[in-house]
Amino acid sequence: MIKKTEEKVIKFIKEHELVSEGDKLLIALSGGPDSVFALSFFIKYSGKYKCSLHAVHFDHHLRGKESDRDREFVISLCNKLKTPLTVIDLNVKEFAKKYKLSIEEAARNLRYEKLFELSKKMNAKIVTAHNKNDNTETALLNLIAGTGLNGISGIPVKRDNIIRPLLALTKDEILSYLARRNIDYRIDRTNLKNDYRRNYIRNKIIPLLKKINPSLDEAVFRTSKIIESYSDFIDHEINKIAETFFTVKQNKLSVKTSAYKNTETALLNDAIRKAVRNIWKAELDYSDLKSIAGLKQTGKTIELKNRLCAVRQRGVITIYEREEGGELSANLTPGTSVNILGRSMGIDAVDKTEVDYAKSGKVEYISGDNLSDKFTVRKWEAGDKFIPLGMRNFKKVSDFLTDSKVAPVERKNQLVVTNGNYIVWVVGLRIDDRFKISTNTRKIYKLWMK
Repeated sequence: MIKKTEEKVIKFIKEHELVSEGDKLLIALSGGPDSVFALSFFIKYSGKYKCSLHAVHFDHHLRGKESDRDREFVISLCNKLKTPLTVIDLNVKEFAKKYKLSIEEAARNLRYEKLFELSKKMNAKIVTAHNKNDNTETALLNLIAGTGLNGISGIPVKRDNIIRPLLALTKDEILSYLARRNIDYRIDRTNLKNDYRRNYIRNKIIPLLKKINPSLDEAVFRTSKIIESYSDFIDHEINKIAETFFTVKQNKLSVKTSAYKNTETALLNDAIRKAVRNIWKAELDYSDLKSIAGLKQTGKTIELKNRLCAVRQRGVITIYEREEGGELSANLTPGTSVNILGRSMGIDAVDKTEVDYAKSGKVEYISGDNLSDKFTVRKWEAGDKFIPLGMRNFKKVSDFLTDSKVAPVERKNQLVVTNGNYIVWVVGLRIDDRFKISTNTRKIYKLWMK
């Protein structure tokens, strides 16, 4: 029985080309039966694959003393097996609160973020211990959420540098193997509760479905992998859609509205999902995609999941990440710089010989003769007005931004530099005509942003 189980995994690894000679494997080790099986298997067969191993344990600090015992167990196990181990502390509750995620989503996002960071540093493949039962739960959850073909294709056997060799086995096979080899493991008792969606599916729904088909996990796995086999064709089609209708710039995704008339809706939605996943490592569900498609009014903005928003503009729908926190204003004096809303800005006193007008809009020169040395950089506000360079009369900043065709998604974060009650620079666009340099200017300030 032990040999048969191991051979199933070996065959699965070969069939899907998961491990190459000389690979370094980073094994996500929770201390539960699946991850302990993965570590034990690869220690036993490290000679066969000529691979080196490193384990990583995430302490979520969610279960009090139980979390502490998991940590102690994993450290003891790796010491016993002489396997290098990295333990990473995660503040899941704070992350969930900050980004308005469920505890489950926050924990998963944090784990993968840290896994990718560590694997990149080590140049290693990531081994996660998902099994056939996990695949069933994922496929059913995604079916209920309406996440499309990619979702109901279940857990990928491999994606990027992640491999999942235990998808060859069911949970019962893993538990039986560990029992026969007298290998200890930890049980996460929160998996027995029904207060998370996945746990409810696992503990309530799946047992009912198994009364209809006792081989449910095998059946769902076969079906999900059949669906996954179509992914090459689908990826080819959605890549064509992305090349034709998508633009990614400054961490924003713009989708031409003509895409909704000239492509299949299902393929377009999958293309949007894939782009969002690549840019923000976030998932959109059916309701998000339906809301995006329903954006008909120019200038209208909607909120999506995972801190994302979408706005209808002229000919495009732009998806972007909502600004969270950060200082909305900062003081400046000549010779200093500040960071505000992800941008670096500064003011320097310069000589006339140093004036070099750039066309990028990121550098401007003004006369400081009638200004103090105390400047403020802030977001523009309703009622703000200035005299744009080249004009004689005041213009509202709101009207100036509209005339300058600044997109609504950019407009809300437009910065201005002020001195006293004057707006001297609408950042990146125009200075005030009253502060332009003349032949009589004695004091010159250089305004810049990066």
